[in-house]
Amino acid sequence: MTDPNFHISTPRLYLSYLQPSLPAHCDFLVALYNTPEFIASIGGKPTSVTTRAAAQALIAGRFRAEHARNGYGTYLVSLKPAPPPPPPTNATTTTTVDPPDDDDTFSQRLAATCTPIGTVSLSRGEGEPPNAYLAPDLGFAVLPAFTRRGFAREAAQALLAWAEQQRGVRDVLGLFDPANEASRAVFKSLGFVDCGVRTLTVFGGVRGAVWVREGMERGDLGRYGL
Repeated sequence: MTDPNFHISTPRLYLSYLQPSLPAHCDFLVALYNTPEFIASIGGKPTSVTTRAAAQALIAGRFRAEHARNGYGTYLVSLKPAPPPPPPTNATTTTTVDPPDDDDTFSQRLAATCTPIGTVSLSRGEGEPPNAYLAPDLGFAVLPAFTRRGFAREAAQALLAWAEQQRGVRDVLGLFDPANEASRAVFKSLGFVDCGVRTLTVFGGVRGAVWVREGMERGDLGRYGL
């Protein structure tokens, strides 16, 4: 069970668990996974997550299993609401806002007040090479309307810090399509180091760009199964 009150806060964003019981989370995942940009990032093949039921099954199945197995996984990225403008100096009326129901979880309040804009993840498969690499890889996806505003970097930076502090995860890989300049820019801004293009056996033998977190043993990527 993923805690519906768990969240990581950044200046502009919240990171939280995707909840299969919340239709808004499922519908958002369908929208995100069917953008041309996301489909291109996974090799150009259409995603199977095309319905609310499919998204719900993914969240309840694979996503929750990854969190249970590794202590980290995929997180929803939500944009915090903008603060209300100050009242005019000659205002004579006041506006009241009903407080949230004390029984609501953070995830429920988030769905009601914030805008979901993407996901960020640390993913590591089950087992050892050639079935899984020995360090998680960092991933991120943002709706096209919210790209080029630093949200992917902000979310990724927060997740990396949390994973190191709370889970002891220091070594992290960046694996992506060599043609994906947006991903390259994010990893560079995070201080990751370019290790060239390699065959990614865990992902079916595709050729992928490999970046590693600064401080990792770049000359001995074999220790991670690469």
